Amino acid sequence: MINNTLVLNNNSEIFEVIMKKTILALTLTASFSAFATTPVAGDDLPFFNAERQAVQHGAIVKDMTGQGQVALAQFMATQPLGEFSEPVLKAAQHAVENNRKIAPDYVAMMEASAKIRGVEVAELFASVSQVDYSVNQAVKSSMQAEQDVEEIKGCTSIAFNNGIVGQTNDLSLATSLTDHTTVVKTDDSIFVVADGAHFQGMGKHVGIVINFMGAPAGEDGINSENLVTVDAIFAAATQAKSVDAFLNTIKDVRTIIPFNFTLADDQGNHAAVEITVENGVKAIQYSDRGSVHANHSADFKQAFLTEHTAIEANTAFFSTFAREAAAANFLDYSPELTVESMQWLFSQRPINMTKYKGKDFVTVEAMIFDTAEGCAYVSGDNPNFAGYSKVCF
Repeated sequence: MINNTLVLNNNSEIFEVIMKKTILALTLTASFSAFATTPVAGDDLPFFNAERQAVQHGAIVKDMTGQGQVALAQFMATQPLGEFSEPVLKAAQHAVENNRKIAPDYVAMMEASAKIRGVEVAELFASVSQVDYSVNQAVKSSMQAEQDVEEIKGCTSIAFNNGIVGQTNDLSLATSLTDHTTVVKTDDSIFVVADGAHFQGMGKHVGIVINFMGAPAGEDGINSENLVTVDAIFAAATQAKSVDAFLNTIKDVRTIIPFNFTLADDQGNHAAVEITVENGVKAIQYSDRGSVHANHSADFKQAFLTEHTAIEANTAFFSTFAREAAAANFLDYSPELTVESMQWLFSQRPINMTKYKGKDFVTVEAMIFDTAEGCAYVSGDNPNFAGYSKVCF
């Protein structure tokens, strides 16, 4: 009896060991299989529930608190520049003094950075401006030839009435593969670096993000007397005390192509600001709860939709009308206007875009600026795959 019991117990122990090893083997096999089949950047993904490996997890954060403008200029001089054409360089040369009027400290820092590089400061401003100008020229050519508009670039932006503003940054997938998202923190600003310059960011009071609108059927601003470059606009916003103060600073400026800048401040003010040659600087609010914008003006939307169905229009312009509507709808129904809720919005179709059927215009990163709390949240890739880095004053 005793022997039989021992045998039974031994068999039970052996069975238990075998089961544990079997479960472990099955788990490892499933894990390796899942890893082996996980798509990577560049693969076509499902329209809904897309998944892939991240290119960059979070942002590279450069903390320059307490180091001053000289150190900032030195760091900015290490950042890669984009190429530029002669017409854009001439426009940038004209813009230097206009930039100084709205962001004098920033221009001084960029001049110091240019001196370190051994170039004129206009070359830095031209680097900032070239891509948008080139894309706009391609859009105009496509529309004039009545071809599909495959080159338009843009984003979806939204501002809440509690100091939070953010955007998805939507570009060619190649941007994610070659450009790593870097965030700089100084004593009074937190901003994303692009083309060796100041881009989306926040100061102690105002946060600002951008949308490409372009001038597919209108006039660009390359020859405007009051031309400024977008990096100077960003710098002016981050140094402003309020949205209204910023609007007063830029009231007469023009940009190389039409842009939207969406803003929020720590007093609860917000606006989606359009800058065009025809209408100047125009501030728009969707509702008391917030402001939204995508890659078009209201006039362009009305004109385009008179000749095309909604699905045709959204296919041609990468869901610009649908993305604006989704953001506006969110403002209408969301019970919470928080960083978390904005992160959720930026994870959803049609606002969040991944590569689908060969079209690689995608969400390459997202950023949220909470001016009330003094914190920025920036992803280094599509936030669905990479998550956010949190940077606070």
